[in-house]
Amino acid sequence: MGDWNWPLRLAVMVATGFCGIQIGFAADLAGAPAPVPSVNWTGFYVGADVAESFATALYKRPFNTALSDTSIGSINGKLGVGGYGGFNYQVAPWAVVGIEASATWLGASYREQGATLDFLEHANSVYAVTGRAGVLVTPDTLVYGKVGPAWIDVNGFQGFGDSLNQVLPAAQVGVGIETRVTRNVAVRVDASYTGATQTLVINSGSDRYQPSIMQIQVGAEYNFDAPPGWGVRASPPVALTPNWTGFEVGGFVSLNGDQEKYNDTNQGATGPFARFAVGGGGFVGANYEIAQRYVIGAEVSGNFDHATFVNAAGTNTFFGPQFDFGTVEHVWAATGRVGWLLSPSSLVYVKGGAAWIGTTTDFDYWNNIASSPTGFKTLQGYQAGLGIETFVTSNVSVRLEALYTGTNQKISLNGTLVANEFTLQPSILSVTTGVAVHF
Repeated sequence: MGDWNWPLRLAVMVATGFCGIQIGFAADLAGAPAPVPSVNWTGFYVGADVAESFATALYKRPFNTALSDTSIGSINGKLGVGGYGGFNYQVAPWAVVGIEASATWLGASYREQGATLDFLEHANSVYAVTGRAGVLVTPDTLVYGKVGPAWIDVNGFQGFGDSLNQVLPAAQVGVGIETRVTRNVAVRVDASYTGATQTLVINSGSDRYQPSIMQIQVGAEYNFDAPPGWGVRASPPVALTPNWTGFEVGGFVSLNGDQEKYNDTNQGATGPFARFAVGGGGFVGANYEIAQRYVIGAEVSGNFDHATFVNAAGTNTFFGPQFDFGTVEHVWAATGRVGWLLSPSSLVYVKGGAAWIGTTTDFDYWNNIASSPTGFKTLQGYQAGLGIETFVTSNVSVRLEALYTGTNQKISLNGTLVANEFTLQPSILSVTTGVAVHF
């Protein structure tokens, strides 16, 4: 993602999304954050967020058997903004259910052959109405899941330049962690996947798109006090004694939005091609708590993410057309992190450092058009992200992270007549949810 500055964008997400943190810190900047008093989560709330997104569209050509179905899309080149509101009801000292409406304005782009040739071009916005159910891992921290109907607003043009704008019905699922920093103010990190349940059919049915979007949202909200007698007040604070200083080891599952830029010096840029992939991995690290307010640390992690990219045109081989041209295999990273304690047991943090992307170019695809198939190759790059982590016992924590992994290096392949005719450049936007044991 060399066309914009990811660290700057990350700083904007943190500064905007966590503006409410300062409210919780203002009362006592010098000392440790005080635990939020026992609260009743029942009531209405409104909030705002910023979002990073990964948009894909499965592009089908039912009447052209010479071309393969392919997935096009991109990691969004700009931050989205949104708002949300809803109602929670605390049904037990440890459980909260609710309903939420949200809207996010994205402007994420799709591309296969370029803006003058492609039809579906943008996903403008995502709307959703979801039911939420969560568990209070501490009286001030809610871990939740959500599901419900959604709508994706897409636009572009179809044959002969006729414009199109259509709202496609969809379904949304997601997870998040939300922490109260005062009795009424909360911050959250929320990740969701929205998939269209209806295909966009254009050009008399010859082109069909199935869009889907992964969003990572950082937000702050105001919670209104519950009417008297509504809901159940949270359990009394558990006597946790979390010690952030020490070593940690953990594992996670990941949802990865993989992007591959494909450039031919003779034909120009194709794609980016895109693919969702479910993965997972583990991490080890060490942390040090400073003044009962801040935490610094370092981690080594591995995310095993197998995403195969397909070029619709393909190449002809001895056995017929070959469409799979490359695969992202895994990501290794060595990162540092710095965080702020929202409460003694909850940490919000940013992280960044070096990364290595393991990729494979498919021999069968490239052998016919390139004289230098590379096979497996590791590209050195960088990783940046943010997350929220909270202790659920005195030595076990849960976390939700959003990570971007990119590289300035490219895989170069020689054409049959031109040196370095083809270049490939991967990047990955990942959401991970994991558990860590602290020593």
